[in-house]
Amino acid sequence: MGGGKRVAGRGELIRAGAGVLVCVLACPVAAYGQWQVMAESPSETTSIELSSMARTAHRVSFRVRQALRDGQMDLSTQRPMREILARRMVDCRSRRVATLSRAVFSDNDALIHYQAAQPAKAEWAAMTADDPLFKLVCGTL
Repeated sequence: MGGGKRVAGRGELIRAGAGVLVCVLACPVAAYGQWQVMAESPSETTSIELSSMARTAHRVSFRVRQALRDGQMDLSTQRPMREILARRMVDCRSRRVATLSRAVFSDNDALIHYQAAQPAKAEWAAMTADDPLFKLVCGTL
């Protein structure tokens, strides 16, 4: 006769929650997509997360990471800058690019600055057709 639904016991819920937590903590790299290096110099490496690319009509948004190596200092806080993470958008029709959000980090992932803007209020800069970024994100449109 056991046609009724069984409610999970407290122990089962704790085990399920612990399993999810272990997976999240043990596999943090899996949360990040594939990064493609766009530019590299002795002082920094700039990469794009390919899996973050999102297309909406003629615009493409994506995440960019700049890993800084030369101990560049943030002028306002006098702290060393280690990494800059940004969300950018390219308008393939108008051939222009904007930064929608930008976070600057210091040692031990300490956040120094964060700024964000909506696409309509962002500062857009012109791009050339031979720009490697333009070719990568707009090449298939």
